[in-house]
Amino acid sequence: MQHPQSQSQTPVHINIQARQPPLNFSHVPKVWLANPINSHFMNALSILIPASEQLVNRIMRTQLDGIQETKLKQEVKNLIRQEGSHWQAHQACNTQLKKVYPALTLFERIQKKCLAVINALSSKAFKLATPAAFEHMTAAISKDYLQNSQRWHGNKQNQATQLLLWHSLEELEHMSVCLDVYNSQYTNNFRVSLVLVCFWLPLTFFGVFAIQLYLLHKDRVIYKPKFWRKYVSFWIRTTCLLSKGSFKYTNKNFKMWHEADQALYLKSLATFNKHNS
Repeated sequence: MQHPQSQSQTPVHINIQARQPPLNFSHVPKVWLANPINSHFMNALSILIPASEQLVNRIMRTQLDGIQETKLKQEVKNLIRQEGSHWQAHQACNTQLKKVYPALTLFERIQKKCLAVINALSSKAFKLATPAAFEHMTAAISKDYLQNSQRWHGNKQNQATQLLLWHSLEELEHMSVCLDVYNSQYTNNFRVSLVLVCFWLPLTFFGVFAIQLYLLHKDRVIYKPKFWRKYVSFWIRTTCLLSKGSFKYTNKNFKMWHEADQALYLKSLATFNKHNS
């Protein structure tokens, strides 16, 4: 069911800006976060991010000409620029990862085929719901990293942690844009929840967690009893984090941005600017 163009949910003081901080991953240590479990989860995400963000960009580009609201149209253009920069940075990171773990190329190929099949089989409405559901995942992880950076990386600082700060900040900036584009054409947000539950969550659980486990296996970490409890706790916590709010989109009074999100954004922006001044 179609309805008139919706308004952008992004607060007026949130500036969706494509940044390109200089990053070099050639000297990043193998355990670059607080522990191997955290490190290999983010490594696994990095392997799957480029193809996912390319899909988001392809779908968003097809919508540009039909967006009437000036603010939302500019936000989509800036989102596409941001995702393009993220793609390039993660590709550089993944090049280094695949030198150590060549089998990661196979995981990339499997994911690309899955995305291609789902995209080919989806109706126009479900195809447009795909980026909105994807942004649910990236916003959840980004918020958690920005809120709990000490838990994620402890006292470690390197080029890869700077990538996480930069990427998380920009994911927070545009977290409502794809949903706004979807809402400009459709009132039934249940599709967003359905794509999230039936596609993105399974892809994450069977993709990211599988790669993480493979990397832990290759480094012989998973065979050390001292990591077992930490691994199970991480798996449970992350599953709850990503699944939380899966059906919130069906609530007509639902809003993406809250005061806590805006405060987190401003704090994270200040931290990013301090590191890149």
